Amino acid sequence: MAVAAPAAHAASTTLVLDTQENYYLPTGGEGPNLGLGITASGGDAHDVSVTVDASSLAGKATMVVTGDCVNTGTLKVRCDVGPLSGKESIDPFLLKPTAAAKAGDTGAITYTATASDAATVTGKTDVLVGGPKLAARPYPALKGIEPGAVFERSPAFANTGTAPADKGVMLLVQDSDGVSLARDHSNCHYSDLPDIGAWCRFDTPVAPGTAYTTDVPLRYTASKDTMYGYNTYVVWPVGGTAPDSYDPSDFPDTGTGAPLGLKSVPSGSGFTGSGYGTFATTQHADYQALGDTVEGKVGETVSITVGVRNNGPGLMNFRWMDTENSGTFVVTPPAGTTITGAPGPGEQGDPGPLWNCTPRKAGAKSYTCDIGSTDFKPGDSVTQEFTVRIDRVVPGAQGSVRAVQNPAYPNRDDDTANDTAAITVKATGSATSSPSPTASASPSATATASPSGSGAGSGTGTTTGGGLAATGTDGVLLRVGAAVLLVAGGALVFLVARRSRPFRSR
Repeated sequence: MAVAAPAAHAASTTLVLDTQENYYLPTGGEGPNLGLGITASGGDAHDVSVTVDASSLAGKATMVVTGDCVNTGTLKVRCDVGPLSGKESIDPFLLKPTAAAKAGDTGAITYTATASDAATVTGKTDVLVGGPKLAARPYPALKGIEPGAVFERSPAFANTGTAPADKGVMLLVQDSDGVSLARDHSNCHYSDLPDIGAWCRFDTPVAPGTAYTTDVPLRYTASKDTMYGYNTYVVWPVGGTAPDSYDPSDFPDTGTGAPLGLKSVPSGSGFTGSGYGTFATTQHADYQALGDTVEGKVGETVSITVGVRNNGPGLMNFRWMDTENSGTFVVTPPAGTTITGAPGPGEQGDPGPLWNCTPRKAGAKSYTCDIGSTDFKPGDSVTQEFTVRIDRVVPGAQGSVRAVQNPAYPNRDDDTANDTAAITVKATGSATSSPSPTASASPSATATASPSGSGAGSGTGTTTGGGLAATGTDGVLLRVGAAVLLVAGGALVFLVARRSRPFRSR
């Protein structure tokens, strides 16, 4: 870190460069994004610009610009920040080794930061070709954890690189919602937010070919409504490139117990680089199917709203996990009726509904609809509105809505009596009458998630399906992208626009 005292004529604002100490360039593939931060301390700075020079690595590396920076020469870039208030993170580039690069080659990356109203500051990062490479070992999948119980995880890693991590290693642990990490260790810093986790520093040198695990496990407590979740961790050399999710300011609290240490373990296969593992508790969620009534005259097209409510006590939360839904519900229309509002394959405008049912056509015998994959909380409902044409009167006709669990992540429903609900018919007209044939209607269904309520057919709340979250009682609307629905010849085409941001502000 480089800090310049202000010149006599300058304002009280100073620039602070936050640079990594070392950059390890692998002999094959590509290196990590270069970490770089700049802060205006004591006030706002204007016309801020940072030049980055890696020309000492000419012949050994090539550059891939990754941020909103411009090339100014061989292995040189300029990053124009503009006005700066507080801290800004920059991703200038990553490096790739040339064919001539060999383990042990060295170089340096230098930085110069300027502003119109603050003194110039400089910094440097040492570059080593080869270097240490720390590969994590995946966590085993855990099952059968009692709600509210404590379970344990032991991070482990190996140095598969060509040089030692001679200053020690850093450990960052992060977890899904629904678990809390015990604050047991004085060399670890903990977040106020449960899903941010903690980071720990170990001063133990890690030689090439060696492997270590923590000398005691990390202790987690699962909340009583948690059903599924994950734990994950990453390790990197002290002074090396930190992961994007690491910001020391996110971890204000220090543990009070004995320091967490490392102990040697055999190195071998199994250190794949991914420190990730899932867990499952024994908690369950009661899914209640929500039916409706098709009511009108023969020949009319009316709307129904059907779906599933989570009666708890378990929370189905799958953010950042490998599943697309919290289960499904199967909708079968009553005899004598036709569903004409056919679910389609994407969004219909912003904040229009996200179709989450198949098949994507009118007139099917049944439809299978996804239950939103994230934050399906106790009391939440996921519903789908259909338009239904009454073709004829069929005495006693009745359709159904049936809740079906995701076999990979079952909700372990212990009350199956309410898994199916009826779609009844109240039709007036001749039992033999039938409307003249018409082309399929354009889609007019809506997919919603709603807080707990009484009875079926509640259609308020947040759009859900795919990767969108169901709502709780707050009814906050989540919008993802913007989509345009084109209807031509019965085909549905969806275009989604996405935005990106060149700089990351932590």
